[in-house]
Amino acid sequence: MSENGTDSWRLFVACEVPQEVKDAIAGVIGQLRERSGNAVRWVRPEGVHVTLKFLGEVPQKKLPAIKLALQEAVSRHYPFNLEFSNIGSFGGREGLRIMWIGIAGDILRLEALARDVNLALSVVGFEPERRPFRPHLTLGRVRDEVGTRQRAELEVEVYKTEVPQCAWRTSEITLMRSRLGPGGAQYDVIATFPLRAQVPTP
Repeated sequence: MSENGTDSWRLFVACEVPQEVKDAIAGVIGQLRERSGNAVRWVRPEGVHVTLKFLGEVPQKKLPAIKLALQEAVSRHYPFNLEFSNIGSFGGREGLRIMWIGIAGDILRLEALARDVNLALSVVGFEPERRPFRPHLTLGRVRDEVGTRQRAELEVEVYKTEVPQCAWRTSEITLMRSRLGPGGAQYDVIATFPLRAQVPTP
């Protein structure tokens, strides 16, 4: 049994990001927070990550199979470089729901990694992801009670916000546990899976 009296955990697979990326995200959130009041639930910058696959509530007895699947998924992939691109949102002007920073760089390699993670986990019983993979770093989510006019105003502010230059290297994926609480989600690392070591060029 786990400490909360259940034998299942809320799990997802992600690429974590270094501290300088989290600091840059904190700066962007700071700009937007000044102009949004209490309309948005902002993410905690220390928890920012690139989600590859959300697994949901998973029995702990499935962990060994998940770990083997993820080990297989990373076996064909080398480390790659990512960077910030644009700022954007989901939901449209009057239905604004989520604010995010897009990701550029070796996107094809990131997408290939996400595909292999999805495929490997489908073999051990997880439903394949049907939606297109849209890599991004979430900034915040608009509260349910916010009206359409304020959502439209917030969207204007989003696109006026400058995105700093920020680049990083991804060399592993992480199996994460999400624990939901009154202060937001808390994340625990369950296991990490390094990508293949890059063969040095002569």
